[in-house]
Amino acid sequence: MNILFIILLSALGITSASAQFRPGLVLNADKQVENNLSVSRSAHPDLMLFGNLGNNIVNSFKGNNLYLHLAGVASTVLIVTTNTDYYVHKYFYDHEQYGEAAMPIIRAGMFIPFVAGGSLYAYGKLGKDDRAVAASFAVLQASLVAFLYNSLLKAVTGRPNPDWQHHTDMKELSKTFRFGFMRGGIFWGWPSGHTSSTMAVVSALTSFYSEKTWLKVAGYSLAAYMMFGVSSLHRGGMHWFSDAVAAAFMSYAIGSTIGKYYRDQFQKPETGSGGVPPGMEIPLFNIQYSF
Repeated sequence: MNILFIILLSALGITSASAQFRPGLVLNADKQVENNLSVSRSAHPDLMLFGNLGNNIVNSFKGNNLYLHLAGVASTVLIVTTNTDYYVHKYFYDHEQYGEAAMPIIRAGMFIPFVAGGSLYAYGKLGKDDRAVAASFAVLQASLVAFLYNSLLKAVTGRPNPDWQHHTDMKELSKTFRFGFMRGGIFWGWPSGHTSSTMAVVSALTSFYSEKTWLKVAGYSLAAYMMFGVSSLHRGGMHWFSDAVAAAFMSYAIGSTIGKYYRDQFQKPETGSGGVPPGMEIPLFNIQYSF
């Protein structure tokens, strides 16, 4: 009779696969719920501003990202050797009005990481939205890595800006690099810092919120506006065009890598029956019995 009772309970799905044969009848539904909630809490991302920083830096230069950095170098060689830098500069030198149109983005440029990252962080904390907090960390970490990388490149390449006030041969100046260390400082030079910070923010956000098409349109339009701005400001005296192109390639590799890392912290697990993640199903009763 006891055997028949056990078979009946099994057929109804009331018994647990982990039931143990012990004296007495014990209901363990509350304990099962607590265990499952504990698993859920442990799977919650541990959000940190410098989370996975070392690996993120390495991954920003691996695989296809390496080709993006090489593309930054190759584009500069091509633009410089074809005198495109010189002709772009000459055009903006002769059309000063374009530089005036670029003033708003240049003034806002260096604040973009702080405005974007800070706003997302405040929104996430006030609204208890961990995804927004993660997005802010993606923006800030990408901006930091891009800034350090950009500063290092400027320090070792020593490229002078298109300083038409102190140089007459702009074609020759457009081909000048002073390789070494700190031969040109880190304020001017190759690649463009304004473009680098903007592209780091945009690529981090668009990789994190990969489903938002409007963000990609707005973000990359902003990056293009910045590239135009640094090439045209002060009658083309801020940056060579190739400075902006190289920065866009390189910072995209950094921003997209870090944005994807933080996005992956919020990937939804595959669900089992009823939309519940595998291993998280809570049985109606977890009955231990004996006969």
